[in-house]
Amino acid sequence: MDRNRVIGMLRQDMRGEHQAIVQYLNHAYRLGNEELACEIEAIAREEMRHLDWLADAITELGGDPSMERDAPDFSHASAPEQMAKNVDLEQVAIDQYREHIEAIPDEGIRRMLARIVHDEQVHKAQFADLRSEAQAWIESLPESDAPPTPKGPPRRLVDILNQGIRHEYTVVLQYLFHSFMAEDKEAAEELQNAAINEMQHMGWLSEELAERDVPPKMDHSKLFLSDDLEANLEADIAVEQEVTRDYSAQLAEIDVEDIRALVTRIRDHEIYHDARFRDLLEEVREHAQAKPDPCEPVEEASQPDTVSVQEQATESQRPPDPPIIGSLIEKPSDNS
Repeated sequence: MDRNRVIGMLRQDMRGEHQAIVQYLNHAYRLGNEELACEIEAIAREEMRHLDWLADAITELGGDPSMERDAPDFSHASAPEQMAKNVDLEQVAIDQYREHIEAIPDEGIRRMLARIVHDEQVHKAQFADLRSEAQAWIESLPESDAPPTPKGPPRRLVDILNQGIRHEYTVVLQYLFHSFMAEDKEAAEELQNAAINEMQHMGWLSEELAERDVPPKMDHSKLFLSDDLEANLEADIAVEQEVTRDYSAQLAEIDVEDIRALVTRIRDHEIYHDARFRDLLEEVREHAQAKPDPCEPVEEASQPDTVSVQEQATESQRPPDPPIIGSLIEKPSDNS
């Protein structure tokens, strides 16, 4: 099979994983049951692991991972109905992966997709159980204990929280893509750690809206996507500095104490990311300067026939070079 067709299939699988991640997180944030929400978030994290595996396979084939998504279902429904939607979405993923396993000849990729299918089958069963648990939870709530519908928050507060969600979602995708494309192991790991932290921020802000009966807007801004690590880090530093300024300015507008404390915490995390990315960028630039230019000819130093007395003195003052491995192997003497 043509390599580009395989890449196209894997990119299609990435879009499905991205869809599942966002849909499941949206359900978790709006569920209103902390125990069930934690189980859904755990499934979303496994889908993110699949996203990572698929991206690695695509880059190994010489392609670019897809950061697009198929359309999540954000429509309002009861918790059991939302879980039923997730059961159906898992079945769609299982069917698609099986089709791709049949079509792709590469044994390593087939094995990876088969492992993902196994996970999706487990997720389907988990969501079926969560549907039953959600139904039992709703039925267990007496009418008098049902949580009252909270008064809607001020429009400006909603705008601030949704702006934060948009930023966090954007950098989650951007940092993940940059980590997929980074050949430097330290940079890739740091970018993935930052993406995970930004996903936490996205969740915290979304939960604040959901608790006030306002659905969070899970969309993102334009992404900076390239395979140049230095350019990527420069873009990441710029976006961290921009959002730090935004969060700092918005703090004066927030009169809800717990949200102000939350935004302050997130803002301070962004300052940390900025500093870490600056460290990484400095290391990348230092490494680039130290690397010899392959296009520049290397001149061989001429070997003088004689050595001056001054040069002999200088040589005698230098510490001896460390022995190479070959010099440590015992050689037969000339007398043997």
